[in-house]
Amino acid sequence: MRKEGDGNNVYGEPMAFLAQDRAGRFPFLAAMERRVLVWDGAMGTMLQEADLSLEDFDGLEGCNEVLVRTRPDVVEGIHRAYFEAGADVVETDTFGATSLVLSEYGLEKETLDLNRRAAQLARGVADSFTTEERPRFVAGSMGPTTRLVTLGHVDFDDLYSIYLEQARGLIEGGADLLQIETCQDLLQIKCAVSASREAMDVLGIEVPIFVTVTMETTGTMLVGSDIAAALATIEALPVDGIGLNCATGPDLMQEHVRFLGEHSTRKVLILPNAGLPHNVDGQTVYDLTPKELAKFHRHFIEDFGVSAVGGCCGTTDAHIKEVAREVAGLSPRVRPRHFPPQVASLYGAVS
Repeated sequence: MRKEGDGNNVYGEPMAFLAQDRAGRFPFLAAMERRVLVWDGAMGTMLQEADLSLEDFDGLEGCNEVLVRTRPDVVEGIHRAYFEAGADVVETDTFGATSLVLSEYGLEKETLDLNRRAAQLARGVADSFTTEERPRFVAGSMGPTTRLVTLGHVDFDDLYSIYLEQARGLIEGGADLLQIETCQDLLQIKCAVSASREAMDVLGIEVPIFVTVTMETTGTMLVGSDIAAALATIEALPVDGIGLNCATGPDLMQEHVRFLGEHSTRKVLILPNAGLPHNVDGQTVYDLTPKELAKFHRHFIEDFGVSAVGGCCGTTDAHIKEVAREVAGLSPRVRPRHFPPQVASLYGAVS
């Protein structure tokens, strides 16, 4: 297991390294220096609209990840729809593709293969849209699993091995970056980042890492951490980007977005839901319109210095098309060069 040094990260640089310092090594980071990038929207929402049968899921209801094997055409079609809408980055269909989650469907032995396949599918579509003027990218999606390490639901070393396997598959499949998303637990973030770095060492391939946390309507992460604790923790890790995704719409994210925009030295990625969900005749419905989401994102970029935008639950290619139109031509703000020394508990941070 990787050990961190005193005052330096695994790059051998000061902890407050800048993503732009590494842009020359990674086309993805170089693109983020030039313009605001647009992520895709929700994979799950688009799959629901595809009206798939239980047979399409190989009898495994709710297991979206198996579709990269059973219906790769559908997954590719969703990636294609987002690129056609104007996205620069699509996420792989691997949010729940860890052995911990896949074991609930008896698929744990397919973990490496499903992650590799998912990245290869997205890679093929991204390459077909890439031009010299505008490359397209693949983010390897790594979800929070269904267990919280801080609460003892899963052992840290076991979770480390689980993330190591997923990261390896995504990198082997051609992901341009790893996106550790919907994070609910600071210890889970440390575990996933460390495992991802080891996967890179094993394969001899390095890719950037982005971490997006989920702040509940309570104003904290699920285990009670506030945004200051999250930022202080992540700023000490070898990652290139930090952000927010899921849980709420952009309206309830605003103060957290402002905080990250003002204080983070890393690129800032914001992926809200299409508002808070509500139930209509047994169906989950999100009310935020594409134009409303796009206006919020322009505000986040211009006023808070956000580096990249997109959508999470409830967002579709229609949302991303409007977002891409609204933010076209906007330039990312230069991030702060220094993060003041801080220490964090599970709940907060102090200088």
